[in-house]
Amino acid sequence: MTSDESSGTPYDAPMAGQPKFDANMRVVILHGKDSFLMTRYSSDLEDVLTKEYGEVDRVVFDGETVDLATVLDEVRTYDLLLRHKLVIVDHAEVFLVAKDSATTSTRKSLEKYAESPVSSATLLLRAPTWRKGNLDKIVNKTGLVFKLQEMNEHDSVRWCVGRSGKEHGCKLDTKAAQLLVKLIGTSLARLDSELGKLAAKVAPETLISYEDVVEMVGLSREEHAWEIQSVVLSGNSGAVLTKIGELIDISRQPRELLVWSIIDLSRRLAAASAMLASGSTANDIRRSLKLFGNSGDRVIAVAKRRSPSILANVFTDAIAMDAKMRSGKLDSRRGVEILALRVCKAIA
Repeated sequence: MTSDESSGTPYDAPMAGQPKFDANMRVVILHGKDSFLMTRYSSDLEDVLTKEYGEVDRVVFDGETVDLATVLDEVRTYDLLLRHKLVIVDHAEVFLVAKDSATTSTRKSLEKYAESPVSSATLLLRAPTWRKGNLDKIVNKTGLVFKLQEMNEHDSVRWCVGRSGKEHGCKLDTKAAQLLVKLIGTSLARLDSELGKLAAKVAPETLISYEDVVEMVGLSREEHAWEIQSVVLSGNSGAVLTKIGELIDISRQPRELLVWSIIDLSRRLAAASAMLASGSTANDIRRSLKLFGNSGDRVIAVAKRRSPSILANVFTDAIAMDAKMRSGKLDSRRGVEILALRVCKAIA
């Protein structure tokens, strides 16, 4: 039981603050927008009830369509097998604003129920948004009102690292976790889905690297970041700076992904030039370097105009500059601009 509303922190993260459920709780309110935490905490409550009462009869209603009478009838009706009931109402914020009768609101009627709930069932109200009121005070006397924490980037990164090891059996590099959060955002459901894909991709290895995130997440979800390659290939330095500004300031693309994109372009240019010098055909180069469409033609065209040594030096310089940015010796935005302009100048 609690006397005040609790505030949640990320499940599976190395920190405290998760809800403390009790088998004697008869009304529980969980509210917040993270669907992953909502599902996990609901399962935690059911586990506590199962441990105390054995098998639990779980019933779920949609608060946007169900009425109070139906919910209370379910709560008050004994299970035929005498199991404890867990009755869940989703979209509870909508459910509570409906009218129970011409003069009484659902919220008021539920307040009356919460003052003297039945002992054979637990009512769980789940809502993405919540308006505090007298119901909260009543519920907290015999149950729990719990707000899911809105995750920030720092906590999300910590959660990803912990979750990767505990649930997916992989070690997640910290820089890889930071990039993943930048690309996906702080939704734990989406992050967990991507962690599962990354774990499957690296198997049978157990380390998820920065490069793995760029390859699996960046390429598929942040295609706008790769627009910088075509602009760099144009050799127009003004257009390059304009595009970088658009991608960072307007499209909000991670600078790390832009850096990786430019490095990847310089790598392909150097490799294509070296292969041409060794006698490889354009089709051989396309297949080997996975060059497709007009962009592939432009890479090969540039590789034909520049010597392998020049393009090899461009690639080497790009790697060195990336190292400076990662170590903090060079501002990342300034580094993206310098790196793009150097490649642009070398191929113009």
